[in-house]
Parts: sequence; structure tokens; C-alpha cells
Amino acid sequence: MDRPYVICHILSSLDGKINGPFMAAEATGLLSREYGKIRTEMNAEAWLYGTTTAKEFLNFREPVLEENACVPEGDFIAGDETTPYFVALDAKGELGWESGRFANKGRAEAHVIEILTEAASMSYRAYLRKCGVSYILAGKAELDCEIAMEKLHRLFHIERLLICGGGAADST
Repeated sequence: MDRPYVICHILSSLDGKINGPFMAAEATGLLSREYGKIRTEMNAEAWLYGTTTAKEFLNFREPVLEENACVPEGDFIAGDETTPYFVALDAKGELGWESGRFANKGRAEAHVIEILTEAASMSYRAYLRKCGVSYILAGKAELDCEIAMEKLHRLFHIERLLICGGGAADST
């Protein structure tokens, strides 16, 4: 297979939300522990989150961009290729990373990979490189999921990927 085996693994309310008052319920706490146990048992090399969820994890930090920055065309692989991977679907380039490693809520520290479209600015790509964040380009103005999955497999050898987060992802 030339792409990862993809599993949707999401703990959400019926309306697709992953945050809200329901998260404080006792029953949700029990489900959350089971959710984490199952996530671990799936033994995936990567977890994929959309822009909205990743922004929440990053406390809505904004990227600091340099005007007129220029980088080589194409994908960028930061030197650290250790698993697991935290894959962020960020078509336009909006997330404010501090480094190319990220740890969240009891999970192992992970190598960050951004999935961008060519609509992401050169300044944002330069920012990612400076932070040590890997990125792949998948589509012109809209995300091309097939290309994204093929690149994650080919460039990072990801065999199993969990789609986590909310109930929707924006492809533009």
C-alpha cells in the first residue's frame, strides 16, 4: 500500500464537538480513559488533527512571520524523524509552533508535520523551517488528501495514522 492505514478515532459529542460542558461529565471521564487506552492499543505512528483542534492545543498562539521570506520549493523534512508524529492539517498556514516537537495530554512527545497547500505563504514556510517543523504540500488551493497520505507514507514511513480531533476538517 502506498499510503497509511487510516483510522478515525474521535471522542466527541453528537454535534462533532470535542470541547464543551459535556467534557466535565463523570461518564465522559470514564469514556476518555477508555478512549486513551484504545488509542494506545492501536499502535499508530501518527495522529492527525485539524487546524481548529491544533490551535486549541497551541493556546491560539500566532506564528511570527518575516516579510519577504523565501524558501526552496517543495516539501521540508526537519532532521528529527523519530516517531510518533503529530500531523496538523493546516492548509493555509495558521498555526503558531514553538518547535518541531509537541507533547499533549499524557501522550508521548511527537515530531510535528504540517500538511499545507501551495496557498500557504513562503513566509509561513520559512517560519516552520526556523521552528524545525516538517511540512508537506498537498494541493494548490484545496487539500488533496490522496497526495497528503502518499507523502506521509513515502517521506515519513507512516503505516498507521489516527485521525483525531473534531467532527470536521476544512480543506481550504
